Amino acid sequence: MRQKLKLDEGDRVAFIEDNGKIVITKASILALRELQKEIGQEAENQGIYEEDLQDELEKVREDMWYERKR
Repeated sequence: MRQKLKLDEGDRVAFIEDNGKIVITKASILALRELQKEIGQEAENQGIYEEDLQDELEKVREDMWYERKR
């Protein structure tokens, strides 16, 4: 079980009920998923959508590319 979940000594696990099934996962992965969900909801509440972030990321990459070429 440890190998399957890639658990190290001291890692914590979480038990989640999903459609009548019990799922065991690393607690750190669960915490990260919850954080991503909360960040996504807050961004959406503020009118920021994934497409906006992708567009902005592309602009930043272009700026960085041109900066390196100088």
